[in-house]
This record gives sequence, C-alpha cells and structure tokens, in this order.
Amino acid sequence: MSKENEKTVQVYEKNAGKYLKTSIEHDNLDPDKAKRKREKLEKFIKDNIEVLPKGAKILEIGSGDGSNAKYIESLGYDVTASDVAEDFLNAIKSKGLKTIKFNVLEDECEERYSAVLCWRVFVHFTKEDVYKVLQKVHDILEDGGIFIFNCINRETRDVDEEWVDFSNEYHMGVERYYKYFREEELNELIEKTGYKICNFHKEGGDNSNKWLVYVLKK
Repeated sequence: MSKENEKTVQVYEKNAGKYLKTSIEHDNLDPDKAKRKREKLEKFIKDNIEVLPKGAKILEIGSGDGSNAKYIESLGYDVTASDVAEDFLNAIKSKGLKTIKFNVLEDECEERYSAVLCWRVFVHFTKEDVYKVLQKVHDILEDGGIFIFNCINRETRDVDEEWVDFSNEYHMGVERYYKYFREEELNELIEKTGYKICNFHKEGGDNSNKWLVYVLKK
C-alpha cells in the first residue's frame, strides 16, 4: 500500500459522511443529468455481467453509498459490497446489502467471485498499487471471471498525479491523491497479470475521453 493511498484512505475514513452529503448535493444541481449518468452506468454494468448465471457471486470494491451493488443485486446476483470507511459501510448496510470492510491493498480474501467491480477507485492508486490490485483480483476471480474498472485518462490532464479537492464535484474540503493513466501504460500492466481485455472504451468529459473503462477476463 503506497503512502499516497494510505493517506487518501485516512481522508475518506474521516470525511466519508461529507462525501455522501456533497455527492447528493452535486447530483441535485442537475437531476436529469445525474439520472442519465446513472442509467448509462447501469446499462453498462448489466451488459457486461449478464453473461454470468443468476446467483453468481460478485464483489464490489469501494462501494461508496452502495448504489452499484444494490443495482447488481436487483439483477439477481449474490453481491458483496465493500469499503474502508465506516460511514460508507453504514450507508451500504442501510440498503440491506451483504457488506464487508475490505481494503484490497491490505486485506486477504478467502472467497472466490465470478466478477469484481471497482468503479472510480483506481483514481487513488499509484502505478504500483494498480499492479498489486490487478494481481489480487486475478487471484480471487474464478476461471473465466470478469473484472470491471475505470480510471481517469492522462491525456485529459496536465500532470501524471496530484493532490486535489475538486470544487465542482464531490467536494470534501480536503485534498486526496489522484493518479492519471495512459491507455498504453494500463495495457502493459494488464498483460503482465494475464488478463484478456474483453471490452474497452473511453467516456465522459467534453470529448468523451475522460475515463478509460475496462472489462477484463481471467
């Protein structure tokens, strides 16, 4: 676990409640846009996990408020939601979801899953962290299992990494570590860990290229 990620985890442990509050406030600024984004994400999730049989075990890493996990559960899957901050864990539990406190960089996992979702979490990982997460998820996936994640495209940024608190989105009043990746850089790490890229696209931002979105298969 890098010192950058460790410090960022500490920020969320102290400020997760504020994050939940400000994320709602942000969505309420433009409810129609927030609805469109939610519907687009849910369609993407469904399109990529419906190849799995109903009842398959799925883990979400960094569940936040639990919305993604709840949606996956509604599709008929056996979902385990996870996070590191107590306010996030309480928000997840309030949705009636199976919930565990889990730090993917530090904690061991004895369970095996058909799929793992890690949405908007890679943004806080260094390159070394990402390689470790790719390896660990590979270990906990069943053969043929899928790993879905996204990260911010370095081509849309002026720096490789930074400490920042975005003022216009999910404002928390305290800086977190953000790392931006180039597609070629991630592809190299993915190849080293033995996955097959099943689906890749870019989305978001003014030019629909803010996020690099991956669906990998073990």
